[in-house]
Amino acid sequence: MVQSNTEPQNIQVDWGTMKHGKVDILVHWNVEEVGHVDPMTEETTTYFQYDEVRINWILPSPMTSKVEIQGYFNANYTDGENILGWAMASKLSDGDVE
Repeated sequence: MVQSNTEPQNIQVDWGTMKHGKVDILVHWNVEEVGHVDPMTEETTTYFQYDEVRINWILPSPMTSKVEIQGYFNANYTDGENILGWAMASKLSDGDVE
């Protein structure tokens, strides 16, 4: 599981990899907010832990704007293309089962 101090989006696009209608995406699921108390300062820090997989995704049609592309991914996270299903299957096929 990945840990971060910022809450992840369902799908994060790696814009620097976009080429010829393909782009890498990070797909996140099982997001859980966790609190941790520092024993020295007794301050509580909140962080997030989640599953993550990187996938190279072929866009279905020529899309020109980041807003349009992010909208496509948001709409197809669990519906339509079911990107989450592909991501979970990809993680299992990599032998990264916990």
